[in-house]
Amino acid sequence: MDPTQPADRIFEGGTLLTLNERQPTAEAVALQDGRILAVGTRHEVLAFQGPDTDVVSMRGGTMIPAIVDDDTSPANVEQEPQGTLEPGQRANFVVLNGNPLMVTPRAREDLRVLHVVKDGRSLYMADAEVAREDKPYFSEELFLDESGWLV
Repeated sequence: MDPTQPADRIFEGGTLLTLNERQPTAEAVALQDGRILAVGTRHEVLAFQGPDTDVVSMRGGTMIPAIVDDDTSPANVEQEPQGTLEPGQRANFVVLNGNPLMVTPRAREDLRVLHVVKDGRSLYMADAEVAREDKPYFSEELFLDESGWLV
């Protein structure tokens, strides 16, 4: 990661639940080389935009960090930092169409996954699919534990 170089991608237009006590929420995140380069207000993060930066709208959704279980690493090797949205962390997160902390448990069934990113690369984008009844829904099964961590 080189903060003097532009971001590869910027996600903006929603709310980030960072799980970082110093900055619990934010408006945008910049990614570079599969890691988080910057987190902050839309204005602060767009300062990292260059001519080739892909700016992705979260369409008013909520971004939450994800933990990726890298089962290819030996057990005695320390895992790379992840689990919060802060500079230096691996860019692993999910964007939902609503805030799972602000809806009732029953209403969580209606949340939809808009975007899934692993190490800065999109694994899923809802707008890349034709609208269908069988579009993936957010489910409790995505939770690693009751704290809200996703896998």
